[in-house]
Amino acid sequence: MKRTLLLLPVIACLGLSAFAQVPVDKTVSLQSVEIQGKRFGGLTGGEVKRLQVDGNLSGLTGTTSDVFRLLPSVVTDIEGGITFRGSGNPGLLINGVPYGLLEEYSGDMLIQLPALFFDRVSMASTPSIGLVPDGDAGILNLSSAVYTAADSPLILTLGAGFQERYNAGAILNLHPGKFHIVGKYNYRREFRKRTFSKSTTNKGGTTVMNNNASARPDVHLADLSVGYDLTANDLITVYGLYSLMDYSRYGKIHNNKLVDGNLQPVMFRHRYNDQRQKAYAAEARWNHTFDNPRDRLDVVFNYNNFGYDEGNEYKNEKPETGKIIAEDNYYVNQDKNNYYVSVLYGKLFADDWRLHVGYIGRFKDESYHAYGNKLATGGWQSDLQKENEYYFNRRTNLLLAALEKKWGGFYAEAGVQGELNWQKIDTRYQTDDVQEKIPMVKSTSRFHLFPRLKLGYQTDKSGELTLSYVQRVIRPYGSYLNVFTDRSDATHIWKGNPDLKDELIHSVELAYSYATSVFRLSPSLYYRNKKNRIMDRVEDAGESGTIWTKENIGHSRTFGFELSGTWQPVRMLSLGWSGDIYRDEIDGRTIGYDEKKSIVCGDIKGSVNISITPTTELQLDGFYISDQLTPQGKIKHRSSVNAGISQYFMHRKLRANLSINNIFNGLEETTIVDTKDLQMTQIRNRDAQVTWVTLTYNL
Repeated sequence: MKRTLLLLPVIACLGLSAFAQVPVDKTVSLQSVEIQGKRFGGLTGGEVKRLQVDGNLSGLTGTTSDVFRLLPSVVTDIEGGITFRGSGNPGLLINGVPYGLLEEYSGDMLIQLPALFFDRVSMASTPSIGLVPDGDAGILNLSSAVYTAADSPLILTLGAGFQERYNAGAILNLHPGKFHIVGKYNYRREFRKRTFSKSTTNKGGTTVMNNNASARPDVHLADLSVGYDLTANDLITVYGLYSLMDYSRYGKIHNNKLVDGNLQPVMFRHRYNDQRQKAYAAEARWNHTFDNPRDRLDVVFNYNNFGYDEGNEYKNEKPETGKIIAEDNYYVNQDKNNYYVSVLYGKLFADDWRLHVGYIGRFKDESYHAYGNKLATGGWQSDLQKENEYYFNRRTNLLLAALEKKWGGFYAEAGVQGELNWQKIDTRYQTDDVQEKIPMVKSTSRFHLFPRLKLGYQTDKSGELTLSYVQRVIRPYGSYLNVFTDRSDATHIWKGNPDLKDELIHSVELAYSYATSVFRLSPSLYYRNKKNRIMDRVEDAGESGTIWTKENIGHSRTFGFELSGTWQPVRMLSLGWSGDIYRDEIDGRTIGYDEKKSIVCGDIKGSVNISITPTTELQLDGFYISDQLTPQGKIKHRSSVNAGISQYFMHRKLRANLSINNIFNGLEETTIVDTKDLQMTQIRNRDAQVTWVTLTYNL
C-alpha cells in the first residue's frame, strides 16, 4: 500500500504552473439529447441518467464493473454481479440491444471489460417503450461517446498496474465526405486472485472447504462503426463487435471435516482450469427523419453470438501420503445465437400529441454440451454422469404503442407492449441412479401485455415532477432451465430448474429532479411488487455437498427511497452523493417456507473532485452497502474506497492518470445460510488493491 500511495504526490507535483492550460468543455448532440463534456465526472440527464467514464478518475482505468459502482443505487460484487435498487437482475444492453455475453456470464465480462471502451453508461428505472421490457429495477446501457470531425482523429491509451497488469488501446475517428468511421481496439491483461472458504453444518456434521486460485485473463476487444449520410434525412450505420477472453488457472481445494473439535483434512482436489469466452456481433441501423425533424423512423437489425468453452483436469490427493488416488476431467461447450430486430416510428401531431408505434423481435438459439472421463483400471473411461446435451430456443415478438400529450407544463404518456413468447428446451441428461440418458422436451407459449403510464409536470425551468407505472419481466436464461447438475467447480456446484417461471414486476415511482448549471438533486420514492421472484437457493446434498439452483421464491415487495445529487460550489470543486434505503420482503410461504422474511437494506455513496491546478485533478469516492436479504439467510455488508488523480500535458493532449481501487480491502463477501437442516458460511474475496497508471494521448 505504501508504494501505491507514494505515487499520488509524484503525479500531483507535475501540475505546476509551467504546464498550465485552460480546459475547454464541449457539447455534442445525439438525437436531440444534449450531452455536455464536463471537467468533473458526474451524472447528467433526468429520467435517463448518464455517466461519462473519462470524467471519473478512479474508474476510467478500471473495468465496467468498477464504473457501475459510481451510479446511484448500483453496486457490483467481486465477480461482477450487479445489485440495482436491491435487484440482482437489471436489464443489460449495449447500444440499446440485448447481447448474449451480458447474460449468465455477464459478471465475468464486466470485471474484464475496460471502462474506456464503452465510455458512456446510462441507467433508467422507467426505460423507453422502444426497449425490451426485461430487467427488474430498470436497465443499464453501455454505449460509446459520439465522435465528430472536430474530435481527435486518433486516441492512444497505454496503462500498467501492479501484479503485471497491462492495458493498451486505440480509437480511430475519421469523417471523409459523407462517411463517419470510428474504430476501437483494446487489449487488457488482468490479474485475478481469489480466496474462498466455506463452512457447512448439516446432519452429517461440519465440513470446511478452502480454495485459493489465481488467473491472468487476456482480453481482446474491438469494434467498428461506419455511418453514411445517404441523404440529408437518412443515416445508414453498420457496426461490428469482437471480444475474446481466455485464461488458465490452478486451484487446490482443501476439504476438511470437524472431528471431536479438531479440523482434519479429508482430501485435496487439484483443479487445472482453462476458459475461453468469445463473442462477436454484426449490426445495421437506418435512421430517417421526415420533413418535421421530430418525426422519426429507426430500424435496427443485430446478430450477436457468444461462445463459452471450458476444460478441467482434476486430481484427488490423499493428505496423509500426498499420493494421487483419483483423476478425472470435464469439458463444457456452450453456444448462444441471438437475433434482434426493431422498427420504431414516432409522429408529432397538432396540439402536442405524439404517437410511438413499433415492433421488437428477439430470437434465441442455444446449445450446451458437456462430457467427462475418469481414470479407472485399464485406462480412461467415459463418465456418464458428466454427459449432457441441451438445446434451448426462444421466440419473442412485441408490438408496442404509446401516446403522449403536453399541456403547457404538464405531460402524460400511456402505452402498452403486447408480447407473444414461445420457448422450448430439449435435453438429454444422466442421473446417478439411471445408467442411460433421460430425454426431456418441454415447450411453452404465452401472450402478455406490459402496460405503462407516466404523468409529469415541469415545475419551472429547472425542476420536473413525475409519477410513473410500468410492468417488466425477468425471463430465465436458457442455462437456468437445464436440469443437468454442473460439478465443474467444487466450490459452486450448480443445477438448473426446468420449472422456472417468468418473474413479473409491477413498478411504481414518484420522482423529482432539479438541475441547474452547478447543482443537481434527484429524490424518488419507488415500489415494486414481484410475482414468482427468481432467486438463488442452496440445497443440502449430503455427502455430495451443497448444490445451488434458481427458484421462484413466491411473492416479494420492495419499498424504497433514493436520493442523489451533485454540487459544484466553486469551479475547482465538485461533490457527488447518493443514498438508497429500502425494505425488501420475501413471502415464500406459498412454496413451503415457514414465514415471511423482510429486512431494511441500503447503500450510500460519495465522491469529491478537486482541481488542484488547471491541469491537475483529484477524485476520491467510496460506497457502503448494508446486509442483503436472501431466501435462506443474508449477504453481509461490504464497502470500497477509491482514489484517482490526473495530470494533463501538451495543452491537454496528453493525460497521465493514477487510480487505486478498494484501498481498504472492503469488498470481501460473506454469504450466510441459516435453515433448520443446513447452516453455511461462505466467504469470497479478491486481491485487495488494484492500482493502475494510464497514459492517454489525443492526436
